Amino acid sequence: MNRATDQGFTLLELLIVVLVVVLVLAVSYPALSRSSSSLHLRATSRDVLNIFRYAREKAVTEQVGMRVTADREKQRLVVSDDLEDGGRSYLMPKDVKINRLVLGGKEITEASVVIRFLPNGGSDSGEVLLKSEAGSFLRIISDPLTGGARIESGQGDNLP
Repeated sequence: MNRATDQGFTLLELLIVVLVVVLVLAVSYPALSRSSSSLHLRATSRDVLNIFRYAREKAVTEQVGMRVTADREKQRLVVSDDLEDGGRSYLMPKDVKINRLVLGGKEITEASVVIRFLPNGGSDSGEVLLKSEAGSFLRIISDPLTGGARIESGQGDNLP
């Protein structure tokens, strides 16, 4: 056989390519899984922020007090009016947990906390700290004067 006219790859060449692909995937997989956990945390924090914003908007437009109940044991948030009618529930994803609840600047050790949103646009000073499986944290904080909410990031349990 003439090597100049043969076409194709040898078995050794194919094995080397497969080995290189496996090595690249083995090195990059942990980084991809951390990235996925971070994306879930950010998406969940935006969902919680939107729940706060929805409660404020509904309180102002309908001139009725609204409440957001954050439950650490059940890992869910419930939006309802002051009479607890028309509740909407949001269940946290499995890889993101409610880690800490703060009301009025004090950490709440009970299972749940209620953050009220008032018809004048104000709210209780509340905070929900979310933690991902990878150990990242995001805080959703409601401002008592404006009733607005924001997301703050951080690492570790030493967040204020």
